[in-house]
Amino acid sequence: MRTKNTFLNALANSGSYVINLILSFIARTVFISALSQEYLGVQGLFGNILSVLSLAELGIGTAMIFHMYKPIAEEDEQGIIEMMNLYRILYSIVAGVVTVAGLCLVPFLDIFVKGAPNVEGLTFIYILYLANTVVSYLWGYKRALIDGNQKGYISTLIVTLFMTIQFIAQIIVLVIFRDFIIYLSMQIICNVLTNITIAIKCDRMYPFLQRDKKSLPSKEKRQSIFKNVSAMFMHKLGDVMVNNTDSLIISSFVGLASVGIFDNYRMLLGSVNTAINGLLGSFVASVGNLSVTEDKTRVYSVYRTLNFIGFWIHSYASLAFLVLFNPFIKTWVDITGKNGDDYLFPMSVVLLIVANFYMGGMRKVTLNFRDAMGLYWYDRYKPIAEVIVNLVVSIVLVIKYGIVGVLIGTFVSTVGVCFWIEALVTYKHGFERNVSEYFKTFGLYTGSLIVIGGATYGICQFINMGGIPEVLLKFVVCTLVYNVAVMLVYGRTTEYKEFMERLVGLFEGKMGKELPMMRRLLGVK
Repeated sequence: MRTKNTFLNALANSGSYVINLILSFIARTVFISALSQEYLGVQGLFGNILSVLSLAELGIGTAMIFHMYKPIAEEDEQGIIEMMNLYRILYSIVAGVVTVAGLCLVPFLDIFVKGAPNVEGLTFIYILYLANTVVSYLWGYKRALIDGNQKGYISTLIVTLFMTIQFIAQIIVLVIFRDFIIYLSMQIICNVLTNITIAIKCDRMYPFLQRDKKSLPSKEKRQSIFKNVSAMFMHKLGDVMVNNTDSLIISSFVGLASVGIFDNYRMLLGSVNTAINGLLGSFVASVGNLSVTEDKTRVYSVYRTLNFIGFWIHSYASLAFLVLFNPFIKTWVDITGKNGDDYLFPMSVVLLIVANFYMGGMRKVTLNFRDAMGLYWYDRYKPIAEVIVNLVVSIVLVIKYGIVGVLIGTFVSTVGVCFWIEALVTYKHGFERNVSEYFKTFGLYTGSLIVIGGATYGICQFINMGGIPEVLLKFVVCTLVYNVAVMLVYGRTTEYKEFMERLVGLFEGKMGKELPMMRRLLGVK
């Protein structure tokens, strides 16, 4: 059942990603054609400001989901009811805090915008972004129960449905009205409908939730939860400050137009991250269940396989971004009738963007296991150092080096603080193993990326016909050369064999027959 749910979650997340990628790309294309570069900057800037305000969530979601794994696994209905009641109360408080904090920032919006942008109704636009954030806390918490039961594919399908409606409505609004405010309103409406629909579905799937709206976990349990919430808040602080202050610093020191250019790169990264997070995230509930039902040896074995999968996906995506970012963006913007060269960063900036993506990606599986095993208390002070290093380095370097300085700040805080501390905590307190195993594996993986990726990148540089043909041919060459090389290099490892065995097994189970040709092709017995 655990494997089946994981497969369904991964399938739903992958399908959702494809739909999201296609529609978001079409919507962004129409956006660039219909509105000025400053509106792209506003979209990126206000999105990041609201992400910072989401610190009020305190990491409640992650901590609550961890504490629900046990009652879910034991089918303890009363325990689930008490946790969901507490979840509802905490998120109602968060919604109020975010609303007040967001409104308090209104008089200071000019501080975050360098120059006078050609955008009407800037304050009202910000309030719409704030409203969209607040409504997520009012009903969205019920999704946690569905996901915690390893049935995230259900909520994913609902999200995908309304996301499709949202993008189509926004495209129509941009084509007919060219109005950014109506464009944002469509997003708020669909967000509300998504959360209400998931809440209704949750109530129908688990009708026992309706029998008791008042009971809460015991005092001891609440103390344990609040302890973990305080630890998760520290982690959320680091995550938000590192990943969402780049646009704020760029806007304040460089200009809103540069934020707009940066946001195009972030959108493409975000689309791929959505797919990867959906794939790897589909394992989180199963990992939580695994950690309370299996021994550490089995958990560690699963971790190594997932870590290999994470490396393969992120290394390939990093190389593809390095090869395709600028050719793709230039071709894409040229299609809208604007000069694509005006929307490009130099390769030094692109390399740093990709390096930050890779380092962030290589942390994901370790962080998923840390969270699923409830180990976030042990490295609760790490985010403080992370934030200090990131902000100090970014602000000092942005004055002289611009965007490059900001990206260096992110990279330094990741490598110098997060990367090794997270691995140390997970290995020491989760797997009870020496963390040197992790660093050896990371060094091997990254070294192979540099060698294989460097060779692949060099081959792709001979392709220079311009336009869509260049983008497509580089994509095909990059995909084939890199992935075939990875299969040849890692084909004999335990992690590769276990991954492929499970993958082929799932396909055979779905088709009801053996697939010998697929097994031979992938090197599976």
